[in-house]
Amino acid sequence: MRVALRSSRAWDWAVLAAAASLALLGGLAMCSASAAVNPRLAVRHATWIALGMAVSFAVARLSPRRWMDAAGAAYGLTVSALALVLAAGAVRLGASRWLSVFGLSLQPSEFMKLATITLLARYLAGQPRPLPLRAVGGSLLIAGVPALLIFLQPDLGSASIFGAVWIGMVWMAGASPRLLAGIAASLLAILPIGWHLLHDYQRDRLLVFINPHADPLGAGYAIIQSTIAIGSGQWWGRGWFAGTQNQLSFLPERHSDFIFSVIGEEWGFAGSAAVIALFGILLVRMLRVARELTDSQGRLFLAGACAWLGYQVFVNIGMVMGLVPVVGVPLPLISYGGSSMLTIWAALGLLQGLRWWEVHE
Repeated sequence: MRVALRSSRAWDWAVLAAAASLALLGGLAMCSASAAVNPRLAVRHATWIALGMAVSFAVARLSPRRWMDAAGAAYGLTVSALALVLAAGAVRLGASRWLSVFGLSLQPSEFMKLATITLLARYLAGQPRPLPLRAVGGSLLIAGVPALLIFLQPDLGSASIFGAVWIGMVWMAGASPRLLAGIAASLLAILPIGWHLLHDYQRDRLLVFINPHADPLGAGYAIIQSTIAIGSGQWWGRGWFAGTQNQLSFLPERHSDFIFSVIGEEWGFAGSAAVIALFGILLVRMLRVARELTDSQGRLFLAGACAWLGYQVFVNIGMVMGLVPVVGVPLPLISYGGSSMLTIWAALGLLQGLRWWEVHE
């Protein structure tokens, strides 16, 4: 009983409360978003939430050293799964991103995020400060291999997440600002080459971001319908299950990438602001835990996790509001997707484990 009591006191309950609140709001939004598509999606979504929370509590009880020691094996396994996706993955919406395992569709790119962050934390923690160029190159290779495999699926949005994670972690690991500026300049210099590597629909999405009405029934359709939905919500929203863009099926992918548009339409500015505030609490508390840790691997892991979740939140909300191009990035803890839900809750469980072992070791 005393051990359990000490364990609970070592947990960051603000992180758990914020994540659980986001999952609850996501579940409510999913009920409405899936009503005209497939009501069973809401039940499946609730099941994934429950499984994710169970995984989180299980991960929190294990020593973080076990996870760090297994980082290399997990990374190799998930890279192999990504390669298998390219060879024999299920194709949906023109992309091959899923593997069917015992009747379940799993997205290896989601598990790859956690594996990459864990391996980068282990690798960078063993490097001297300031971070030497060879270590920067080694970390770039670790993040670059999965990013390339995911880009080839093709999935530009998920591939870009690895870039955000890498920048956040090498900065936390002590890379000099001059070195990071040089890398940024090099990336800008090769952007024209990257442009020609994109698929036609990806280029259309980037171009139509400037003027969605240039192709209102094609590449610009999703942005136009999403901004209409969010704008029509005004201050307090149209009401749960009362959003016309949602219920009349004008809004595409409203159960996944565009679920924030459903929240904006039905719960208005108040509901949207509440979701953003909860994400802010979650990220700030994660950074606070990172600052409190004395273990460098733990700090680097949480820096990577914050970069991952913060980048996804920014891009998803930005794209549904027409502020950034549509690149197909889900909203963490809210969008439909079992692989994403399990991975994010596992990362939050590892955070709690890091905090517990920091207090009791």
